[in-house]
Formats: sequence, structure tokens, C-alpha cells
Amino acid sequence: MFVNIVTGFLGSGKTTLIRHLARQLAPRERVAVLVGEYGEVGVDGLLLAGDLPGVVELNSKCIYCTMNADLAAEIARIKRTMEPQRLIVEYPGVAAVQGLLAALRMADLPVPQFNIIHVVDAAAFGLWYSQSPRFIGSQVGRADVLVLNKGEEVPPEELDRLVKTLRCLNPHAPLLTGPLEGLDAAQLSAVGRKARRRSWSAQDIPGFFSFAQRFRGIFAAQQLLGFLKKINASCFGQVVRAKGIFCCEDGWVHMDYLPSAASIKPLEGRYAESRVLVIGPTLAMGRLASAVLKCLRQNECLEEEDWRTFHCTG
Repeated sequence: MFVNIVTGFLGSGKTTLIRHLARQLAPRERVAVLVGEYGEVGVDGLLLAGDLPGVVELNSKCIYCTMNADLAAEIARIKRTMEPQRLIVEYPGVAAVQGLLAALRMADLPVPQFNIIHVVDAAAFGLWYSQSPRFIGSQVGRADVLVLNKGEEVPPEELDRLVKTLRCLNPHAPLLTGPLEGLDAAQLSAVGRKARRRSWSAQDIPGFFSFAQRFRGIFAAQQLLGFLKKINASCFGQVVRAKGIFCCEDGWVHMDYLPSAASIKPLEGRYAESRVLVIGPTLAMGRLASAVLKCLRQNECLEEEDWRTFHCTG
């Protein structure tokens, strides 16, 4: 079993890359996908399961306390029960790659059997690197393959500076560019020489809260649009990532938010429940819960609590 571990900060394009890689490999290999999500309710795993077979979702309340041990156990279970030739792991964007490597050692996976693909959001890298240079640098430096995404969204001179920074952090890994859907599976599966290990501290990892909830009922699309606008206006604190799938009057929709872009788009398929996940260093939990519930036309929440919140400080 060969394992591709896809890392990258929040909203960098990991899920899109995994969907493309799995589809490319499926005709010739048995493929399984393991999606790690920060928060008890995940969204990416549900979306991938609608397109791909063999998707397993692993949600964690604490990326520092339980994620690594859970990941190791899940990799071993998948290897034993599903017997895939290829396992693609989506690792949480706010989790340290060092913990992931420890989990692989616990799962007794020899080094030649895995590689690390790190997806870089060209539009957001400068901001995150300036705030957490050792944490971001350690993820980039330990990658076997670097994928530069959203390069078309930044000016050429800024892109040149970014490439130089990435090459300084990791001079050995292939740097792939262009649309994610056009990348080749063989290039993405390269196993290379690791860059020099860089020092880091758990204090360098940003502390995040997560708001996560699941629902049954019908949402009002216009109310969801208003909710998204309030997120963008910082009405609920400093939100760095929000995503969800919702059952509306005319079908399912996918909500996606980054500080640089936000959208609500129609979603094909049918799902058992609506879900929302919001991540940020400061979140107004009460206002978030109230705002989401107001978007429901038929208010039936799956959980007895009005919301779920978790915080990990490392």
C-alpha cells in the first residue's frame, strides 16, 4: 500500500487535488481516501464520498491530543480491512506534519511507502507564513512534492518572490504548477530527499476554535447568503475558514468561505443531512449558532445542544 499524504493550510485546495488524484488512479489501482477534519462534524469527507468509493472520514475534537493516534489506528484498519493499493490521506490544515509522521511510524509504514504532497495557496501563503513562519516552514520543508495553487490570483512579481521562498524552505521537492486537475499522478507520487529539518514550537501553531453542527430540515437560500455576508463582515469573530452543505428549497448547495473568496453554489447529489464547519482564532459561538438556526425553515437540529465548540491550544 502506497500512501499519499496531502497537507496544506486551510483552503489551499487539498480536497480538489485529492478528488483529481483518486479519479486518475482508480482505473488501475484500488484506492481509498482518509479525510482528517478539525471538528466533530466534517464536510470534505461527505463531498468526496459523493464522487468516490472508499472514502473514510476521521473527525477530531483536538488535533494535538487525539488526531495522530486516531490517524495511525485508522490507517492500520484501512490497510487490514479494505486492502487498498493506494491510500490518499487529507491531513487537517492546522495540524503539524510532525505528528503525522509519528502516526505513520506507529502504523509501521516504512518510509518508501509514502510521500507528502504539500499544497500552497499562492494568494494566502504570505499572510500565514508571516504569522507562523516555523510552523508553515516545517510543513513546506518536509514535503516530497510541492503544488502551487491559485498562482493566477497574484501578480507575477509576487509569485516570483513566493517561488524563491518555497525554494529556500525546500530546495529538493519538485514544484508543480498549473490547474490541479491537470497534474499527473506519477509526479504527485514522487518520493524525494527531504529538506533540512527546521525548528518549530507548538506555540508557533495558531490556536483555533471550531464551530461544527449537523441539521435536518430545509434552509432558506437567501438567509444562507446573508449568513455568508455576515461571516465576511466579521460579525462572528475572525473566521479563517467556513464550509458547509445545506438542503434548500430547490436542492442542495455548497457554501465555501475564505477571507479571499466566498461562494454558495448548487451541489449535485443527495445527502442525509446538512452540515456546517467554521474555524477561526476567535469565534462568537452564540451568535454563530443563532445565525445558522435562523437560516432553517424547518428547525430540526440533530444534536440536543445548539452548537458544538472545541479549542486546542497545543
